[in-house]
Amino acid sequence: MILPTPLIRFQQGTFASLRQRLLADLNQEAFSLLLAKREEVGSQVVLTVRDVFHTPIDGYLSRGSAHLQLDKGYIHDALTTLTHRLDVDTLVDVHTHPFQSQGVAFSGVDDRDERRFASFIGERFDNVHYASIVLSRNDYAARLWQRHPSGPKPQRAELRTQTASEAWPASDRPRPHELLDDGLDHLDHPYSRSVLALGADNLRRIMDGQRIVVAGVGGLGSLIAENLVHMGFQHLHLIDPDQLEPSNLNRIAGATYSQARRGCLKVEAIARHLRRINPRAHIETHAVSLDDPILESVIAPCDWILLSTDTHNSRHRAQSLALRFFVPLITAGVNITVHDGVITDMSGEVILARAGDGLCLNCLGRIDPRRLAAEIHPDPAVRDGLVQRGYVSGIDVKEPAVKTLNTILAGLAVETLVDQYTGRRTNPPILVYESNRHSTIYPDEESIANRLKNCFACSL
Repeated sequence: MILPTPLIRFQQGTFASLRQRLLADLNQEAFSLLLAKREEVGSQVVLTVRDVFHTPIDGYLSRGSAHLQLDKGYIHDALTTLTHRLDVDTLVDVHTHPFQSQGVAFSGVDDRDERRFASFIGERFDNVHYASIVLSRNDYAARLWQRHPSGPKPQRAELRTQTASEAWPASDRPRPHELLDDGLDHLDHPYSRSVLALGADNLRRIMDGQRIVVAGVGGLGSLIAENLVHMGFQHLHLIDPDQLEPSNLNRIAGATYSQARRGCLKVEAIARHLRRINPRAHIETHAVSLDDPILESVIAPCDWILLSTDTHNSRHRAQSLALRFFVPLITAGVNITVHDGVITDMSGEVILARAGDGLCLNCLGRIDPRRLAAEIHPDPAVRDGLVQRGYVSGIDVKEPAVKTLNTILAGLAVETLVDQYTGRRTNPPILVYESNRHSTIYPDEESIANRLKNCFACSL
């Protein structure tokens, strides 16, 4: 059985800063240690990097352009720190081969030294793991050392950053611009107009194996999914347990009357619509709630979560998984308030929350603890009692909804995602759209300033 490739995930900005520091002097090798948390979901292994220890000057006994020797005390101090912390259990060493422009690989010396160190860790520590990364000036190689009865064995690993613009190519994979015969330069290619807008290299980044989770495929999520396929994303996971109803037809992209009458699953109806747009797209459907443990193995290796669910429990669950596996999150929501038949508010927002940004739906107050407790309480009488006593509003109340508002917010959410691949602009953490006296879009700086500092969820 071929095991999934282990992933080493970084917070926003961490890998770029690490790379810049280690490659600042191309005349000599450099070394750093990372402390990470190992997560195993089925056969998938994910390492989330929580801290970086740069080697001090006196930590090097000697070094040059093709060698280095470290003071063992520096390694000992890092191991001591790791074994006394509850949030990390893996040591990742990073060193450079500055003499290589690209095509980096671990040397025979690297193999020997790392195997010895992996054996040392396996003999001395029961719950400490080890991985390694080597950087050239333009790419990387990485591996996770797995324990084995005959001795430690290396398994190839891949690095994941929060944005594609920060990513660094693996030496054993072709770069997006080196992919041949994709036809993007042909005028009759389905994405030829996208190439004119985004550039061929940016579109290749989008199309090169990116896996996007769309959680909630109702009136907003279905439009997000449709936009993703039109923008070139080829691999989507659609998550929603609900069936279509006739009242959904005013806003769900691709849903038909006959599907609604049959009670077709939303994920299946949307998947069929998306495959008609791009038959080559890989669309996977999951007709379960976000609470289902099976989704952990779906979300852990993915590149982004786009969230558009309408319950506090589902948002809390998606945010928890995003923080646990360092999967960046974009959430979109809409609101229509009607009094006496008159619309008093029509608005929505898009929130960008990446690991390392220092914000999440919890600290921003987008998850109400009382409503969350009401939604997940197993006793219906308790849930109804919380509503009757005014602690939370009606849980199953149908809200007003129109496709026009959903379309605008879906476009803003996907545009925010595309910016993470093109680097065209920096997105505010919260973008608000209002369509009341005038239509306007603006960043919500007040929510950022007033968010809960030292949040228990996102303060890594």
